[in-house]
Amino acid sequence: MSVQNRFPDDYDPSSLRAIVTPSAFARQNLFYVQEAGHIRLLKSHAGLQRSSLDSYLIVQVAAGSGVLHYGGRDYPLGAGQCFWVDCRRPHGYRSAPHDPWELRWVHFNGRSAPGFYQLFGDDCPVFTPADSAAVARRLDAVLRAAQRWDTPAELNASAEIAALLAEIVTHKARAADPGALTARRLDEVRDYLIEHCTEELTLDGVAAQFYISKYYLARSFKRRYGETIIGCVNSARLDAAKQLLRYTDLTLGEIAAQCGFKEQSYFTRRFKEAEGQTATAYRRAWRGK
Repeated sequence: MSVQNRFPDDYDPSSLRAIVTPSAFARQNLFYVQEAGHIRLLKSHAGLQRSSLDSYLIVQVAAGSGVLHYGGRDYPLGAGQCFWVDCRRPHGYRSAPHDPWELRWVHFNGRSAPGFYQLFGDDCPVFTPADSAAVARRLDAVLRAAQRWDTPAELNASAEIAALLAEIVTHKARAADPGALTARRLDEVRDYLIEHCTEELTLDGVAAQFYISKYYLARSFKRRYGETIIGCVNSARLDAAKQLLRYTDLTLGEIAAQCGFKEQSYFTRRFKEAEGQTATAYRRAWRGK
């Protein structure tokens, strides 16, 4: 269900806000919209002050200027800049007195929202996207979906929010470390790890293989893929183990050895942590025996 609001006289008549009540399915499974909008101020006003709101807010300044107050600090905002805040914390934002702004925004939530926000980090909520036009298109798409709220619209809005969050998190990570390894170089490292996952691999050895500082490599890898190098290797080893469990009669000890796990006990523990069931149960379920 969506409701579109009227605005006071100090807003341009083209301004639009959609307040949404998400379905139970969306609350359980999607990024869901609580409110989306696109407003143009004709004159500045006092702005908003909120806290204890179970929501995340992303705002893009399309024109004009203003300030965000968050985490006990004031952040100046200009055209093209954005901010992302956790609305459970006290926050406020207002247009500059003589430079009324135009804003796009989305209030959203979802089970994955806190994890994405943790990746984004709470150190500085303001950022300048690499492609402001792309951010505007995604926010406009979310608003269009909120205006015609139904199941397909909820799915489309969730997909747009997920893509927007991924772009924001990736961009901020790169901006925080402009000398970080290129995506192509890191992809080469990851391909190598997967290809050689059954071998004995160490961070020192991999860094030497690619002539990169191990600390630099570890930091850049985690930022790009959201997991450590050893985590990537273990995932690849488990993938290889699944192949052997399903299509061979090798014992668990033989599978552990072939997939690079030094001990069967470590293999079985990691497998159950990853899959929520034992390797034997996995084999039985997939082979139908």
